[in-house]
Amino acid sequence: MTKRFGGLEKKIDLLTKDRPIDRLTWLQEVFPEWGTFLNEEIEDTIVEKGNVALWWLGACSYWFKTPRKTDILIDAYSGPSIAVKWGLGEPDSPYGVLRQTGATSQVWLRLNPQVIDPFAIKKLDALLSTHPHVDHCDIYTIKPLTKNTDCKFVGPPRSCRKFMEFGVPRERVVEVKPGDEVRIGEVTVKALEGADNTAVLEAANMNETAVNYLLKTPGGNIYHAGDSHYSNMFFRHGRENKVDVAMVAFGDNPSGMTDKMTAYDAYRVGKALGAKLLIPMHYDNWSLVQGDPQELEWLVKKKAPGMKTVILQWGCKFIYPRDQDIGRAVYPKGEENFVPERSWEYGEKPKIFLRVEE
Repeated sequence: MTKRFGGLEKKIDLLTKDRPIDRLTWLQEVFPEWGTFLNEEIEDTIVEKGNVALWWLGACSYWFKTPRKTDILIDAYSGPSIAVKWGLGEPDSPYGVLRQTGATSQVWLRLNPQVIDPFAIKKLDALLSTHPHVDHCDIYTIKPLTKNTDCKFVGPPRSCRKFMEFGVPRERVVEVKPGDEVRIGEVTVKALEGADNTAVLEAANMNETAVNYLLKTPGGNIYHAGDSHYSNMFFRHGRENKVDVAMVAFGDNPSGMTDKMTAYDAYRVGKALGAKLLIPMHYDNWSLVQGDPQELEWLVKKKAPGMKTVILQWGCKFIYPRDQDIGRAVYPKGEENFVPERSWEYGEKPKIFLRVEE
């Protein structure tokens, strides 16, 4: 198989040769920062029997791939930083966090890079949305997927309404409520109750607004908790379902706002679900609630030593259960491409000497 580099091999010429540059040229040539490298890695990956591959795209977004090439994307966000305002004396704000805090404005500064090119995705079986917030039901992802793939769009009623507002044909939309199961290739997706207290501030009914998902894959059962806050329902979900991996959102909330679970509550979710492995998410992408996954690692080691944690990095490939003991994912260093015989450092090329001052 020929190794591809997502156009990255062309970048050195772009960076070293003089030519006209305007803002549009800059945007087109620099973003997304990874080009199509990750798209191509996902396409080229062959998953061994009895495993499932996943890539963390940042926030709550994951790409899942099975041995028979079922591809599922969940809560993908390809959008910008966000600033919202709501003036004093105006009717109730449509934004859940502003309703919660009473603030007249809020800035959500995006921290994580865009590691995948949504316009280069050519094959996908389903896009799942846990709830209709913009970073979980994203126009910049939905539009190209509608045009360039045949994927289904799965979500609770309010996410499905947004799908169709963004131009997804009704026949490609699959509405789910807690208890529903949808078969997507090798994966059975089960919708479970959500507990997203911020999202429900914008609607009358939680089941209309938010769901969590259990993905039953050839490599194990993966629970995606969306933006849910801590709830005792996690204990019931753990009793009623086998959960191997729990993906749980947490962060460091500012005083007067509870948009994310704390690290302690994230640990409690993993324990309540009976998960073998806990993967934190959503602590990484918004400055307002940025958290430290080391807190969660410490809590799990201290209070639940039988449960493992894995801290991923953006765009890293993780294979379950093969990689369950890695602790922390790291980017590959590329040492396999080094050729000592060609090195000027210690090969047959002229030696490089450092001048030592007297």
